[in-house]
Amino acid sequence: MANGFFRERRHYQLHEIANELQVTIEEAKRLTGTLKKYGIVKAVQASDAQYGEFTDQDAVLADVSEDYNGIDYIFDFVGVVLAGENLFQCYPKYIQSETKPFSQLKQVLKVIKKYNEKAQMFYLSGGDGEDKIFNSLAAALYLMEDYFQYGLYTNQHEMIETNGSGGILWDKTIHETFALIKNGQPFYMQLQTRNTADNEMDYFTRLHACVLSMCTEKLKDAGILDLFDLAQADLSSQTLDDFGDTDFIRYRLESEMRTQFVTRKQILLKTMDAYIANEKAGRQHSSFSFYGTNSFHVIWEKVCAHNFGNMLDNRLTDLPLGVPDAFASSKNSRLKEIIERPVWHKKNPRLSDGTADTLKPDLIRIYPFGGNGEYCFGIYDAKYYCIDFKIKEDGCRVTGQPGIADITKQYLYQLAYEEFITAQGYDYVQNMFLCPKEDAARSSREIPETEYGYAEMGMMRQFCAQALEHITVVKLSAPEMFELYLADKKIENLQDYIPAPGRKRTAYYRE
Repeated sequence: MANGFFRERRHYQLHEIANELQVTIEEAKRLTGTLKKYGIVKAVQASDAQYGEFTDQDAVLADVSEDYNGIDYIFDFVGVVLAGENLFQCYPKYIQSETKPFSQLKQVLKVIKKYNEKAQMFYLSGGDGEDKIFNSLAAALYLMEDYFQYGLYTNQHEMIETNGSGGILWDKTIHETFALIKNGQPFYMQLQTRNTADNEMDYFTRLHACVLSMCTEKLKDAGILDLFDLAQADLSSQTLDDFGDTDFIRYRLESEMRTQFVTRKQILLKTMDAYIANEKAGRQHSSFSFYGTNSFHVIWEKVCAHNFGNMLDNRLTDLPLGVPDAFASSKNSRLKEIIERPVWHKKNPRLSDGTADTLKPDLIRIYPFGGNGEYCFGIYDAKYYCIDFKIKEDGCRVTGQPGIADITKQYLYQLAYEEFITAQGYDYVQNMFLCPKEDAARSSREIPETEYGYAEMGMMRQFCAQALEHITVVKLSAPEMFELYLADKKIENLQDYIPAPGRKRTAYYRE
């Protein structure tokens, strides 16, 4: 099994991919073609830069010049991809100090699993109007994790016991056993009882063990058992042929589904059915599967919102300092609902609609600061960007930064809450981009250097009597943030993770 590590969004040339996998150029070309088909890889115009955010324009240029030699390949994906005898291990773009970050990717996969815990990506679409194909890797991982949590599929059978621990069958006891009579009262010495036990020879129990053994072999051959922290489950020496042909096995599974009313067991039976059908069919696409996401920025947003304790859904009555008089009529509204909406008008006939979508901040956190009953109103936006500065002969250039739309929206978020902040009397305001960095988790009380810099746009700061805050760029340790998320913990003291608020709002400004 050939395997290689690839960094998300880094520019790779075809020979680099071939060298990492130790395959020929032709094989690398075939593999990238398959990955491109499923959205794992994007082809872009060749660049001198080793790393950079690809743009829509890059993708279009590559699409119209598919056979042009001067193209690079970008992995727009975080996770693992199994393509035939080749394993692609794609790690997040903020990891730059290592080229084979096994432990960090291991943690990232756990984060992806938790984020997607209610979804099973068992089918893939190859585009171009093709039918969906089965994602055998995702299914194998699901079956293994389900087994280690719940054990083998079981069907129980009922037993009649003498003096057992189950419920007493009085009718059977009275009619089928002898009683001792004392003082006119019967005493039964051989109580007939009902009990249930797992049927270890059940067809589906044995079939489940066989499928798990197949999954173990698949993951072991791919070399990813350790990557997912899974032990081997070699439970059976039987093969699928021992259970009948494919049609018979699927018939038995479908019959069992109709009599099974436990949701988890229904999902398990359906997954086994699909896995067996795929393995027996041996279709052309069955060798391609993956586990991961091409929307890791959404997961970073979820992690930050969880860890910081997002208050956007809090009602005004639940916020610190109560509800100001100016917002008394909205006291039961949620914090995200008091942002003004645009109103659309039509002149003839006169019509108006004020229900259109409005600004939607990522994350709001209001927390005490200063120890004197003062509070900070924090406006945070999780940005999955790797902001950096490159020194050149004619000066420096920022790279990997959010676009102008992100900056203007961040200013507008503060502007949208300005009236509420002033009426409420919050003493401090923060406006921040929260970006990931690869630093390992720090020691217990060490305060990290997280403030990277800030962005400013002069004309956007002058909308209020007092200028809006600069947009501070904070780089948070991704491993530590993921550790909190996986442990289902929230940050209690924000000052352990982000810079302290800057200037205090003036008394004039709060009137």
